[in-house]
Amino acid sequence: MRVVLATSEEPLYLPEYLRPVFEAHADAIEGVALVPFEGGAVEQLREQVRAWGPRGTVRLGGRFVGGRLAGALPGPVQRRLPGGYRSVERLARSYDLPVRQVPDAGAPAFADWIRERDPDLLLSVVAGQLLPEPVLDAANLAVNCHGSLLPKYRGRATAFWPLYHGDDETGVTAHLMTEAWDAGPILRQRSVPIAADDSMHDVNRKLAETGAFLVVDLLADLRAGQSPDPRPNPTEAYEYRSLPTPAERREFRRRGNRFV
Repeated sequence: MRVVLATSEEPLYLPEYLRPVFEAHADAIEGVALVPFEGGAVEQLREQVRAWGPRGTVRLGGRFVGGRLAGALPGPVQRRLPGGYRSVERLARSYDLPVRQVPDAGAPAFADWIRERDPDLLLSVVAGQLLPEPVLDAANLAVNCHGSLLPKYRGRATAFWPLYHGDDETGVTAHLMTEAWDAGPILRQRSVPIAADDSMHDVNRKLAETGAFLVVDLLADLRAGQSPDPRPNPTEAYEYRSLPTPAERREFRRRGNRFV
């Protein structure tokens, strides 16, 4: 079985998410595409300040910047850090996996690159852009792993919304990809409990760990010729979630929730 992975360069949670996947299935992965989120650095910072507020942005941003700095260290140095690699690219290359930077997922060259690898599976784990039809059609099967129990909390900030609504669990869903966000039929789900004192950072860590187990098991089944039966993903019952508004962020903090 041949797999192409589409993901992004996020230093805090994705290396932890992908390490077990590479350990178990690197021999099946034909390439890793790093697809960044849309918008320049200034636009993304503006979004973060609006969603998390100045104080939240400083606390979350400080962790992110520290992760980025650690991710710029040489691979052998990162490997010895507590928790290991902070760079998805360095982690992938440590398993001798080819890595491609993909600034624009809609560029024809990206679909061509996937076709050249003739994958049985295109797997998306936090790819930063919606993958268009020519990219999805370049593989026999296209699957996304989303950090919620779909159809709840389609979209962004998947660690925020379960805390905001007082849920006692969340999880990860593997679903078939379509040209709409998080809307394809569901293949597999795995839940994880939310503790009363969990912060958004804690939930993100749990989603990374849970997602890793789900992907490892899903790939093992697919490689063994066992395909899960798709079941409906009734997206019409739940709205798409974007980043929180300032009012939602203030309510989140008023209820005693924490970002980190």
